[in-house]
Amino acid sequence: MQLIKGGCPEELRPTWCRRCQSEAKFHKHGEYKRTIITIGEPLEITVFRFKCSSCNMTCSILPPFLRRNHIAALDVQEQVTLRHIQGISLRIISEQLPAQLAFSEKTLWRWKKYWQKRLDRLRSTFWPIVLARCPHLLFPRGGSSVPSSSWAWFFWVWNKTRGQWTDRPAGALQWLVLLSQPVAVTAGG
Repeated sequence: MQLIKGGCPEELRPTWCRRCQSEAKFHKHGEYKRTIITIGEPLEITVFRFKCSSCNMTCSILPPFLRRNHIAALDVQEQVTLRHIQGISLRIISEQLPAQLAFSEKTLWRWKKYWQKRLDRLRSTFWPIVLARCPHLLFPRGGSSVPSSSWAWFFWVWNKTRGQWTDRPAGALQWLVLLSQPVAVTAGG
């Protein structure tokens, strides 16, 4: 299945260069096909490449449900993360994955380490962002209903607030990526 037909949508075209920081015009610089693994089925996607007219740096535009240099989509990594915070070891998760999702325990450990670092970096800004968007969020108090870890809190907040995010991330890890991206500063603003 191909996700984009007829070329790259204009809203996906880069607007500023990460290397030279200019708002240069980007020229289309080719495309390539890439197969990714999702929970449901393998997908073939088209990845578009662009070149900065100022510094000649090239960049590829990946869909928001995929990390660079990873074949597994975020939904697969999210399911592994959820099972792990439920107390299931990475070895058992690796052994129980279906054949099309056959990833080693070491790969799952790398995912866990990456996402934990991402969540840790967001720790100081997470609650201000959530409470600014959802000031009337009712928190659980006492007993077994209170989340017991930072991941449990993260997924609890995601489940309670997912409909209130205008950016409409498809999953919790995509939301984590969205929350941890630096805010673009515009001139004069």
